[in-house]
Amino acid sequence: MVPTSNLVALQNSANQDYASGRFEQASEQYRRLAKVMPSDAGVRYQLGNSLARQGDVQGAIGSYREALLRDPQHARAWHNLLQVQLREALFTAAEMQKTLNPQQPQADRALGLGERLLDVMEPTSRDAGREP
Repeated sequence: MVPTSNLVALQNSANQDYASGRFEQASEQYRRLAKVMPSDAGVRYQLGNSLARQGDVQGAIGSYREALLRDPQHARAWHNLLQVQLREALFTAAEMQKTLNPQQPQADRALGLGERLLDVMEPTSRDAGREP
């Protein structure tokens, strides 16, 4: 078992790295914390944030889901999970609209769905909070 003082120091170091924009270092420290604190949702949430800041969308999604398995009421994890997934969906919709030939079979369905998503989400995505 790791002494509590060591865990607190590691948590503080990870938080400092995150606050300073050293997301890769923060991620490594959050991973170490997650190994020794298997039931802690907060560490997995913080790991998700640092992975999201590095552009590791799938890693962030996985970490947020791990946090939610441990604490289904972790509202910030739900928020950031949804935010990361919506960013991906918006990126995909915009990319599809630029590249998909409307003459392709089923293109009208796909383009219509993408257009609806962009219409609904684009104004609010600019106003989204800074998390993760």
